[in-house]
Amino acid sequence: EATARLRASIREASEIKKAVAVDSSLDFKAVAGAKNESMHKPRVIKPRANHKFPFPTYKSYEQLEHLRHLEGMVNLDKVVVVTGYGEVGPHGHAETRWEMEAFGEFSLEGCIELAWIMGYIRHFNGRLKSKQLYSGWVDAKTEEPVEDKDIKARYEKQILEHTGIRLIESDMLEGYDPSKKNMMREIQLEHDMEPFEASAEEAAQFKRRNGDLVDVWANEDGGEWSVRFLKGATLMVPKALRFDRLVAAQLPKGWDAVRYGIPKDIASQVDPITCYVLVATAEALVRSGITDPYELYEYVHVSEVGSSMGSGVGGGHSNKLMYKERFFDRDIQNDVLQETFINTMAAWVNLLMMSASGPIKPTVGACATSVLSIDVAIDTIQSGKAKVMLCGGFDYFQEEGSYEFAQMKATSNAVDEFARGRTPAEMSRPCTTTRNGFMEGEGAGIATVMSASTAIRIGVPIYGILAMCGTATDKEGRSVPAPGQGILTSARETRGSQLMPSPLLDFSYRRRQMTDRRAAIAEWTARELALISPSMDAGLVREHTEFVHAEAKRQEAEALDTWGSDFWRNNPAISPLRGALAVWGLTVDDIGVASFHGTSTKANDKNESQVIERQFKHLGRTPGNACPAVCQKWLTGHPKGAAAAWMLNGVLQVLRTGIIPGNRNADNIAAELEQFEYIMYPSQSIQTDGIKAGLLKSFGFGQVGGEILALHPDFLLATLGREQLEAYTAMVTKRESKSYRYWHDTLAGEHTFVQVKTSPPYTEAQEPQVYLNPLARAEYDASTRQYLFKRTDQS
Repeated sequence: EATARLRASIREASEIKKAVAVDSSLDFKAVAGAKNESMHKPRVIKPRANHKFPFPTYKSYEQLEHLRHLEGMVNLDKVVVVTGYGEVGPHGHAETRWEMEAFGEFSLEGCIELAWIMGYIRHFNGRLKSKQLYSGWVDAKTEEPVEDKDIKARYEKQILEHTGIRLIESDMLEGYDPSKKNMMREIQLEHDMEPFEASAEEAAQFKRRNGDLVDVWANEDGGEWSVRFLKGATLMVPKALRFDRLVAAQLPKGWDAVRYGIPKDIASQVDPITCYVLVATAEALVRSGITDPYELYEYVHVSEVGSSMGSGVGGGHSNKLMYKERFFDRDIQNDVLQETFINTMAAWVNLLMMSASGPIKPTVGACATSVLSIDVAIDTIQSGKAKVMLCGGFDYFQEEGSYEFAQMKATSNAVDEFARGRTPAEMSRPCTTTRNGFMEGEGAGIATVMSASTAIRIGVPIYGILAMCGTATDKEGRSVPAPGQGILTSARETRGSQLMPSPLLDFSYRRRQMTDRRAAIAEWTARELALISPSMDAGLVREHTEFVHAEAKRQEAEALDTWGSDFWRNNPAISPLRGALAVWGLTVDDIGVASFHGTSTKANDKNESQVIERQFKHLGRTPGNACPAVCQKWLTGHPKGAAAAWMLNGVLQVLRTGIIPGNRNADNIAAELEQFEYIMYPSQSIQTDGIKAGLLKSFGFGQVGGEILALHPDFLLATLGREQLEAYTAMVTKRESKSYRYWHDTLAGEHTFVQVKTSPPYTEAQEPQVYLNPLARAEYDASTRQYLFKRTDQS
């Protein structure tokens, strides 16, 4: 009877819908005519791509009610947040890498974007060869139209073959073939050689170098000279050896800086990693909703935008030109020296994109460079020297470095791996029994970081809070690359016999102190204002009143530092890691993901697991609350300087989506790692209901250890009042639309992704006035569609 009633109800609803559909069809036919009566006939919908850089989804004021205790308890000038991130790597950009990392395949949009990046397709708008008007994708070789829905099926196989970890593609490295690696061998002549011709200058140079072991003489025709090497002279003769590092994580084949908008003359002049950095920086800004970098100067002074990006090696290609090609007397550019400096890449970003005059702090920390860069950026913002910083790292893959890493037994031997039946994609296996060296990679990772107050005022998205960042060295030793445990010190705290934890860790206690301090500041403000004499000049009254209010604001900021962000500093009973969590009302149990440096070397993976295990145990993490480990390098290889930047990008994507990506090469977790009860090593992605905090570790040659604690942006937004939160989210929505349009216009060829500047936002005459006036700000000029400094005086 029950099911009969349900079926009768469904039939009745169906009959009503049919009647409504017929009536609507008759109405449509009467209005549109008989030719258009196909309104309710089945139609085939062709899938279309929807390209975007996903912004975070923010909760409403009511949805953040459970975090309301945070309101008014942090100094937003001292809180540092990530507002955008960019990536140039073996899988394209940050979003296409995330698709492969989290889901194991590229989406339709991902395939289209990679096909564009690799030069398989281009956007066309005009008449085809058939004279038909067309707007859409065409095959780059045949110029034939390709529909969105067909691109994945048509190009995915090629994309997968030429992205990620794969056999080294020689044409991307100027012909370098590991199976025929060029070397030089010195030989000594046992008899005189036949003479050969050379210029008079070269003949003199041979004589200068070889002395009596070479004869030179002018030819009778008075033109060239003759040179003959004699018995006993030494020559360098090339040979080729078979090298066993055949696999690397290279950029997608066909990646071209010019396609992104970097002028051809600049792309040919600068080191390749400079181009990587320019593109990654542009992505970091676009993900911030900033499509014109000069817009920043509408909100902050040019001296408040800085950079701390760095590298492990720097201009590797340029170093090769300078040391090797110049030695062989080959023709190379005269200014190649400048491209070898590690700070040159950041200089090019400022020269071509930013025109900033803020702090410049290039960092070098081998494989942990990005953590150092981010740490410096945080300190620079918290010290008040800048409000916006570009940070991150970058490095190149080349044969010289590959060979030297192999001599150290640090990298994976591809010949041995092939003999065991593994494909290139399986050769980086962090935390497994069979791990046997890291897989080299290359690329750049750049983040845009700001003070939270600046981010909220500008209305840029907040992807995560950088709650803590630290670096550390290690103990005495004789091995530069050996991993250490110095970063364990971030969990340092006394463990005395006290029966209760420090009252400072009690949020309600700190709020009471803050309430008392606010009352004292309000009393002081009222007293100071009462002392202002009504007989004083009106201008003086105004200035003194403004001073009192500004001083009250400063005192409140100091109080927020004391009872909010900095209460734990220099307190032996509260570790930096515990204190940074407690600022937001969290504990070590709330760390929901650990991003491992995870290089796939025997020493690192065990050492890193020990560090995290000991930190968690020392800080009292609940037994059984295992933290999933993300080992990103199974997919990306090890890009050295860019490593921690890519890892941070991944952590921010975990916070945004709640997905913890698995290590798909984790076929057999090493037995020595079973002892670590607080760490779980997943081999597949896990969809959670949300992650509050992520802890990232990074280790570099030269005793460089580092870590970053990143928190979900909800904790920051909960500190805002209703009106401020609603105004902020409205601004972010507008910026998301700008970013969305910018990326689509880039793909459609309306403009380039990297838009190189040809002049600063001020004239030469205005330059000193802009520098000397801290309140000078740019304005948008609708007529020229540019941000310009129109007023630079002190008024």
